[in-house]
Amino acid sequence: MVLPRVIATDLDGTLLGRSGEVSERNRRALIDAADAGVRVVIITARPPRTTAAIASLFDCAAVVCGNGAHTQVPGRDPWVRAIDRETSGTLVDRLRTTLPGVGFGVETGLGFYHDVDYHLESWVPPEWVSGVLDDTDALLEAANPVTKLIARAEGMPVHLMHEAASASVGPLAEVTYSGAAGLLELTATGVNKGSTLALLCEEWGVTADEVVAFGDMPNDHSSLTWAGTGYAMENGHPELLDPALGLRVAPSSFEDGVGRVVEKLLRD
Repeated sequence: MVLPRVIATDLDGTLLGRSGEVSERNRRALIDAADAGVRVVIITARPPRTTAAIASLFDCAAVVCGNGAHTQVPGRDPWVRAIDRETSGTLVDRLRTTLPGVGFGVETGLGFYHDVDYHLESWVPPEWVSGVLDDTDALLEAANPVTKLIARAEGMPVHLMHEAASASVGPLAEVTYSGAAGLLELTATGVNKGSTLALLCEEWGVTADEVVAFGDMPNDHSSLTWAGTGYAMENGHPELLDPALGLRVAPSSFEDGVGRVVEKLLRD
C-alpha cells in the first residue's frame, strides 16, 4: 500500500486509550505521518471544546466535530453545517411521539444546552452546560446554531432507539449513535463524518483512494466506507466488524491500534 495523503481518525474508542488520553505511541506516529506530508484529520462526535486539547498534540490539517457538523481548518473561521430551526422543531415533535421519556440537548459548537427532561450524565461538569431550558421551544430559541441535536431516553437500548427514530424522522436528518446508552445524535440531512471528509478532500485535491480512516462505532460508518482504506478497531461495534462490510481491522484502541497501523504505513 502506498503512503496515504490523508489519515482521518476518530477519538473515543479509536485514538484514545482506556484513560481517555492519546498514548505516546499514537501521538508519535501521527507526528511522523504529518512530517512525511500526510494530512492528519480528527473526525469525532465530540464538540470543539473537548477536542482542542487533543488536536494540539500533533499537527492537524482539520478538526471535524459533531459528526461532521463543525469543522475547523487552521487559519479559517469554523465551517458549520447546522439543522435549520424549522426542521429542528419537526424533529423534536416526531421524536417525542416515538421515544418515551425523551429529553433533548443541543450542541452549537460553542456551547451545550438541554431541556429539563434531559437526564444529564453524572460525569458532565456543570461548566459544560450553557443553559437548561424549561421546554424544547425555549431550547431551540436559545441554542443556535443546532449543529447536533441529541435525544436521550433512559432505559431503551440505543439500537432500538436508532431504529425507531430513523423510521420516524425519515430523510429530515442523519441519525446515528456513538456508544452512550440511550443517546442518539442527529445532524442535518447529508451531514456525517464521511460527507465532510469527502468535501475536505475534494478541496485538497485528494481522492478517496488516497485516504485511510479509523473508527469504532456506527457514527464512523460513513467515513470508513468512503475512505479507500477503512480500519475498524478490534474493540469496535459488531456492525463495523462484519466481514461483509469489507473493512480492515486495526488492533484495539487499548493497544495503540492507530499508531501501530500508521507506523506500518510509514515503513512500507
